Parts: sequence; C-alpha cells; structure tokens
Amino acid sequence: MRITTETLAHRQMMLTIEVDSERVKKAMHKVAQRFAEHYDIPGFRRGKAPYEVVVRTFGHEVIFEEAVEILSQEVYREALDQLGLDPYGPGRLERIDPEPLTFHVIVPLKPEVRLGDYRSLRLPYEPPEPTEEEVAEVLERLRRDHAIIEPLSEGVAEPGMMVTVALRASDAEGKVVLEDEFSFVFGQEDPPLNGLEEQIIGMKVNETRTFELSQTGDKPQRLRVEATLTGISRYFLPDLDDALAQTVGDFETLEELRAKIRQDLAAHKRRRYDSEYAERVLETLVDQAEIAFPPQMLEEEIDDLVEDLKNFLRQKGESLESYLKARNQTLEALRAELQPQAERRIRRGLVLYQLAREEGLSVPEETVEHEAQALRQRIQASETAWKDLEPRVSATVRSRLLARRALERLVEIARGGPGITAQTE
Repeated sequence: MRITTETLAHRQMMLTIEVDSERVKKAMHKVAQRFAEHYDIPGFRRGKAPYEVVVRTFGHEVIFEEAVEILSQEVYREALDQLGLDPYGPGRLERIDPEPLTFHVIVPLKPEVRLGDYRSLRLPYEPPEPTEEEVAEVLERLRRDHAIIEPLSEGVAEPGMMVTVALRASDAEGKVVLEDEFSFVFGQEDPPLNGLEEQIIGMKVNETRTFELSQTGDKPQRLRVEATLTGISRYFLPDLDDALAQTVGDFETLEELRAKIRQDLAAHKRRRYDSEYAERVLETLVDQAEIAFPPQMLEEEIDDLVEDLKNFLRQKGESLESYLKARNQTLEALRAELQPQAERRIRRGLVLYQLAREEGLSVPEETVEHEAQALRQRIQASETAWKDLEPRVSATVRSRLLARRALERLVEIARGGPGITAQTE
C-alpha cells in the first residue's frame, strides 16, 4: 500500500491510497468465496464453486465492487494508523481509480488554535460609579411609589392630579385598537396615547369627549378616540426626608437610604460592566488568535443552530416549514444566514477550550454531577430516559463549566491579576 498526502485549506488533508494488485486479488477471492457460500451456483454445492465460475456467474464488475467496498474501510484505517492521524470526523471519499486501485479521501483534521502571547493581553478595567442624578431618579421613583392619593368626588382634570380615564380608540377603518382604563399623573407621567392630556384637560368626572389623535411609532396612524373621565384624585408626593426613608425600609435616615441606593446601583453597574468587559476581552483574544477548523465542524454547528430554532418554534406551536414559508426562504438560505453566527460560536469555543488547556484548568466531577442532576430534576427525566441522556448532558455541562472557568481566567489575565506575567520564549 502506497500513501501520499496533500495538505488542503481549512484543516483538511487529501490522502491518496494506492492498493497493491495482489491485495486486490485476495480481496476479490474472499468476496467470491462468500458469494459461493451464500448463493446456489448450478453444478456445485455451496462454497465449492471455483473462483473463475463465481466471477463468470456474477460478473467481474460485481466482485470487484464488493472487494473495493471492503478494502476502502480497511486501507483507510491503516493509512490513518501509519500516518498517526486522529481526524476530527469521518473522511469523505472523493473518487476511486480502478487501475491501479487508488482511493482519494479528504480527511477533516482536528481544529488548530494558536493563542499567541495571550498572557500579555491587557484591557483597562474601569467599572462606572453611579451618578447623583441616577440616585435622585431612584429616590423620585420611591416618592411616587409612596405617594398619597386622595380620591375626589368632584373637580376637573388638571396638571398634578391623578386621573383615571376609560379609552376606546378606533383606526380609520373603524377597527377598535385600544379599549381599556388607565390611571396616570397628569403632566408627570406619560399618558397611554400621545396628545391625550391636551384633549382631556378640564374634563369633569363622568364626562365623555370624542376627538382624533395622530399616533407615531412603528405604525403611524390617526385614531378616533372616545374618552370618559372615570376618576380624579389629589396626588401628594412625600418629602425627601428621614420619614420617607423609614417608610421605605429599615433605615433611620435619608442618608442611609441614599447610601443603600448608591450601593445597589454600583453593584448593578458592576455586574453589567463585568459582563461587557468579559465579552470585550474574549473578542480581543479571538481576533488575535490563529484559528483553523474543518468545514465539517461548521456544518455541524449550523445543524445545532437549526435544531435550536426548531425547538424554539416548537415551543410557540410553530414549525420550521411554516417559519421558512412566512419568510419566503429556503433551508439552504437559512443555513447560509446562520453561518456567521456558527463561525463565531466555533471560534469563541475553540479559543476558550485552548486557553483552558494551556492554563491547566479543569472542572471537578462532583460539580458536573451536581449540575447534571439539577438539570435532570428540571426536565423530570425518568430513570430509563436519564440513562440515555446522562452521558450527553454531562459532557455538555462539563464543556459549559470549563468554558466559564476559562473566561474567568481570561478576565483575570486581562486585568493583570496577581501572579499574571507575559509568556516568554
């Protein structure tokens, strides 16, 4: 057997495997013997017909094709062993030359990732602090939440009053697009329809007015509105003082409340900033890394995205076929649309996996088991179903937890954490 290799783009290799003629003959004799044992050939007991008779009975081409089928698997495995190749997935047979028998196979190789000097990666870490304006906004919301509302039996709608109005709005074709009752503070909160306050100012309780309003937005339209004022109330905001703080929670003074608001805002901003920071750091490393993977890996990732979409649509009572029909789109066009997202997921995943390897990161099996069992409880899998699901679920959980650890480590590196040094040659 003679093997030649050719390195192709995108982590693929072409193997050209030429099989010795003697081996081909032996394979054909084995096929002929099997045929003789399984089929009746006139003049001979099963298994006793000579090779030439079997070939004449079934045809040289049939015997040869069967031998080629057997040899293709044998010589491919032997070629991989001889070359020391551990492919990403099954090879793809491109063509077969009959004389001499030669197989041309494209082998997908495992992804290759070079992170470079990732330990030199640094990004400024500057989480924002809450502003006094943001603290004031929260305090104002608390004032409104604890406002004193005093219903009135008479009076008119005017700024500063809390008004309750029943609305019925129809479009140009007479179709009712809104029918409900709303309460809002006149002049301080947004009304349900633009321009409503100008139309209802001065209205008395139980008074009804009809008018037209133009609405902007996604569907600009002119509405015919019937409005009935069903209630008005005086609306008093409490003072910003210690009494308000004591009403809101376990605080003695307004300053204590301010401090807690500032602390909560800072924690919220920090969480959001940390998420955005981790995203920027990862994208920076992905951009600088050298990443190569076989097309087969991309197709599998697109398959996963299509399956995710199917599951999402199924939860909404829809099908992929109806989804594609509504978008006037073919499955091939959808797969092409999903390709950039699939590539991004692959690149990010490969970078995190390689980082975990180079940093020697791992996930304790008890943690994987705990997460997997928690998922089992959520999906309420039976004992029988879990036996089939558990290996895949555990692998997915392990991969997700390892990626999370790798990202945490990358953030630590980018922030220049203790003990972080650049790599040296």
